[in-house]
Amino acid sequence: MQVSVDTSESSLAKISVSIPPDEFEKEYRGALKQAGRNVQMKGFRPGKVPVKVVEKKFGEEVTKDVIEHFVRQAYQQAVSDEDLKPLSHPRIAQEDLSRGEDGGFSVEFEVSLKPSFDLPDYKGMVIESELEQVVPDQVEATIEQLRRERSTPEPVGPEGMDANGMALCTVRFLHGEEVVFEREGLRLGANTPPPGVKPEDFEGKFDGAVDGDVIECPMMLPPTIEKAEARGADGTCRIEVAEAYKLVPPADEELFALVEVEDMDAFRVKVREKLEEANTKRERDRVEGALIDRLIAETTLDLPGPMLEEQTQHRLHALAQEMSRQGVPEDAIKQQLEEQEPTAREEADKGMRALLIVEAIGDAEELLVTNAELEAELANIAERNHASLEDVREYYVKQGLTQQMAIEVLERKVRKFLYENAEVKDPS
Repeated sequence: MQVSVDTSESSLAKISVSIPPDEFEKEYRGALKQAGRNVQMKGFRPGKVPVKVVEKKFGEEVTKDVIEHFVRQAYQQAVSDEDLKPLSHPRIAQEDLSRGEDGGFSVEFEVSLKPSFDLPDYKGMVIESELEQVVPDQVEATIEQLRRERSTPEPVGPEGMDANGMALCTVRFLHGEEVVFEREGLRLGANTPPPGVKPEDFEGKFDGAVDGDVIECPMMLPPTIEKAEARGADGTCRIEVAEAYKLVPPADEELFALVEVEDMDAFRVKVREKLEEANTKRERDRVEGALIDRLIAETTLDLPGPMLEEQTQHRLHALAQEMSRQGVPEDAIKQQLEEQEPTAREEADKGMRALLIVEAIGDAEELLVTNAELEAELANIAERNHASLEDVREYYVKQGLTQQMAIEVLERKVRKFLYENAEVKDPS
């Protein structure tokens, strides 16, 4: 096997591999024999299937496996011999993965490399705190929110719904007199307008509503409507109330039991503590993100173009899949992707820069990700999803997500390191 590497272009390695016909044939014949020992076919004893029979049925598959074997071997040899630092896996078109007419194999593929760059000073960065103090009004508002969240629905009486009520409805969007969208069994709050309806046009519409009432509001029809000429046009939202409910708040004693206190004063203290914890965590996340953003802005590095394009397209593909699951028409998806392409590219660029900086700081500070930490991460994922550790581990291995998980763990360690080594000042 002959392997050559061209690194004349910045952050890019072009790897060429050539396998002579006799070397390829030797590996191919060996793979056929191995397949014959493992395959089971009717009419033949296990492990005794003739090579010619195996070749006839599995020859193409075995050829593909042998090609992939040589490509992996060439990639590993190039990385080792040239001390490459790959940023991505090799990019090879499927049509290039075929045996030559002479029986040999040759291919050239590209690998994006991590660009070399100098880290700015990342210890002792100064940043101003924006920690919000909890005020009494927030405590009271949170208690009211808890009451609403733990309220139980009961059918309304003759007085109908109030501002805190909810209803199960059939919702129709009309373009003129034509129904362009219909959904039964939607749950709507008295203060939660359907998409496309302005809050001011929806306000008070459910006041006094009872079963069987029909409510109409002006609206702008969403861009996901199947009928193309209706998208973004003025329309009407027609709501038929099937079941109207009022929400009955829990007794104070039920709220006290949530945090094991005896009276409202103690409950307010607990609520304040939880709000302060949430504010502190939110502020720490903000500071960590701001420190990373500052390093991105202060670091000069050239990203590999092919890798940036690949990451951009990956984000757009994920967006297209999500819109497809939501039932968005194909032409609307195409339009949205064209509009979102600059944003996807900007996010991909920022994500790649952040990854390279995080890895560089991890290397410099020897912030290693251990197997024990990965196992702990898998255990947390399993617990959150009510799954077994073995099933989660198997899924991550099969889906090739282990490396991504390691990167996420490393990022958390680097963010923590930056925060602990920063000077967070109170506002002057």
